[in-house]
Parts: sequence; C-alpha cells; structure tokens
Amino acid sequence: MTLQVSSKHTGEVPVIHVEGQIDMNNYVEIHELILSEISGGHPNIVLNFRNLNFMDSATLGMLLRSLDKAKHEGGLLVIVTNPFVDRLLSVTGLTHLFERFATKDEALAHLHSAAN
Repeated sequence: MTLQVSSKHTGEVPVIHVEGQIDMNNYVEIHELILSEISGGHPNIVLNFRNLNFMDSATLGMLLRSLDKAKHEGGLLVIVTNPFVDRLLSVTGLTHLFERFATKDEALAHLHSAAN
C-alpha cells in the first residue's frame, strides 16, 4: 500500500490524515506538512494514523522532532491511533511522550479544551 496524506483544518486545528505506510522514503512529505502548519501559526496538530499500517524508526524520529517543534511553539502534536500504532509506541517506549486518542473527535476536543 502506498502513502496517502491529506490535511484539513477543523477550526484552527490542522488534522493530517495518513493512510498506508510511512518509511524513510516518504516521511519527509508528512514532516514538511507538519512544519508548515507550525510555522503558519498552527502548533496544535492532530495526526490521524487510524488507517496507518506501517511505520519505521525514521518515522518515529520525525515524530519526536515534530513533537519538540510543536511544544517549542506552545502547541501539541496528538495522535489518533490504531492497535498497530499503539503497539509500536509501546514497544519503543514512546507512549508517555505522545497523547493518543481513539478518534479524531476526541483528539480535537482535547486540543480545544487545552487551548481554553
């Protein structure tokens, strides 16, 4: 399966939908989109990984750099997960760094409440 990425703003919060597989050959597309949103004044971002079925270590590194950038700009990077993503974050010991949600609506509600 190839990578499919789309982005849509819900209010002031960008939601980046990612489907398929992210690896060292294509993660730059997502990273550039995240950095563009942050530099455009939208440091709170939802990454919707609900339909993601593969992610490599290069992608995990990109997520950590993106999280640091968002926090540096006063925002949060939250992830809508699935069992694969939850398992990967757990095995790598990264669950404590990322706020994870089962649905996009839960993630958005959390970001909206954190902003108020």
